Amino acid sequence: MEVDIIGTAGEVTDERVAGKNVAVIDVFRATSVMVTAFANGAREIIPMTGIEESFRLRDEIVARHRQSGDNGPVLLGGERKTVIIEGFDLDNSPLRYSPDIVRDATIVMSTTNGTRAVNCARGAAEIYVAALLNADAVARRLGERGEDIVLVCSGRHDRFTIEDALCAGMMARYLGRHYGYKLTDIAWWCADVYRRYEDDLQQALDHCEHYHNIKGRWAEDIAWCLRRNVTDVAPHIVKEGGIRL
Repeated sequence: MEVDIIGTAGEVTDERVAGKNVAVIDVFRATSVMVTAFANGAREIIPMTGIEESFRLRDEIVARHRQSGDNGPVLLGGERKTVIIEGFDLDNSPLRYSPDIVRDATIVMSTTNGTRAVNCARGAAEIYVAALLNADAVARRLGERGEDIVLVCSGRHDRFTIEDALCAGMMARYLGRHYGYKLTDIAWWCADVYRRYEDDLQQALDHCEHYHNIKGRWAEDIAWCLRRNVTDVAPHIVKEGGIRL
């Protein structure tokens, strides 16, 4: 049994994920948003790549709900270049996905990196959504399956980011220690980096370009996203194609 890590969404290929169990990570902020939304009662998140197709799918779901008498809200959430998409209901701040807004909601989501990474990994056997917020919960779910695992770091514009690597390292270390998984070179390296900075993630982030680009504007979001193991939710892709618990 082996744990591998892919450094960016752009590096995901069918060959690397086929038949594997995958966790997709985008700490700042897409998967942290998803995990928060599910912890606060969301019904389903549908990860989309394009903006126009997101609007079309939202309209289709609303029409189906009307026909079936389903009163659950249907929301559009996401961003481009960290800014809410015009016409969307929600941006990419986890703090906006509060229980009063997302409970029982279907959320059609499109982000620059995170939802793209999820869709790039569609060839995997199973796909989970992970962040620091639920890292151990997803690692346990994967470890219990006893099969090869690939942790996909979304990165930013196909460039490696430290915050995703820290989360992947945290999960790889957990899987090695608790389930006896062998770590590939990159998984061992990420696990070792996490070990060194486990007591002070901020020290590692001081070297993180993405963190410095967003910390002034999104300080509260960052503080939220850096919380570890605050929920046991383990969202995953279901056969219909959306993400559910």
